[in-house]
Amino acid sequence: MKAHGIGVGYRNPHDYEGDDVEQQYLPDALVGQRYYVPGDQGQEASISARIDARAVAHKETPRRKQRADMPTASMSDAMRPNMENRKRIAETEKKDSQ
Repeated sequence: MKAHGIGVGYRNPHDYEGDDVEQQYLPDALVGQRYYVPGDQGQEASISARIDARAVAHKETPRRKQRADMPTASMSDAMRPNMENRKRIAETEKKDSQ
């Protein structure tokens, strides 16, 4: 898809400190429009503080997470036991049918 220009320049937010990075997700026609303005009562006050903190953080240069000490897993790691069980069952069924 990148050969067609789709996803080019995308930065995975989870690769950066705070799991957030400034990038445009909306179509150009919608950029800059505000759809929610939190009030100052109840939970909305904390939502407002989080929105303000994110705006400040987006002005800083994003820092990549250091992942050298973090173990990595993939879907294949999670599926490996299931696939091995399926192989065993298939082998047993093959032996039984002979």
